[in-house]
Amino acid sequence: MSKKSLILVIIQFSSFAYFLFSGKFIANNYWFLVQIIGFIISLWGVLAMKLGNFNIQPEIKSTAYFVSKGPYKYIRNPMYTGLIIFFGTAVASNYSAIHLAVFTILVIVLLEKIKLEEKFLSIKFGNIYLEYKEKTFRLIPILY
Repeated sequence: MSKKSLILVIIQFSSFAYFLFSGKFIANNYWFLVQIIGFIISLWGVLAMKLGNFNIQPEIKSTAYFVSKGPYKYIRNPMYTGLIIFFGTAVASNYSAIHLAVFTILVIVLLEKIKLEEKFLSIKFGNIYLEYKEKTFRLIPILY
């Protein structure tokens, strides 16, 4: 793992820990339903990727194989999409400036990890991945 990747992973999991230990990571009211959707999207991404192919760091495992089924048929980063929905609804439901700041940092880290991952995926899978990128959205269908 490169130094940059290590820093990104540490910040990502520190953000998760902040929400977990602040006691404000479960949304209230109707936000909870949206939060469940985020959790399901992330879980679907993990299951479609399979744990052996899954990696918390941006670098691609030497044994990695290309996945374009399940949620990956529509978006390239469903796990990150789900995390953004999950923690975004926690912030919307339990707003504070510090929650918003930590969430903003988390989103920036996830976007930076995506850039690195896409670079590594392009190198490992070449034209297959480049063609896949043209057919799918990065995080949010139709928007991004």
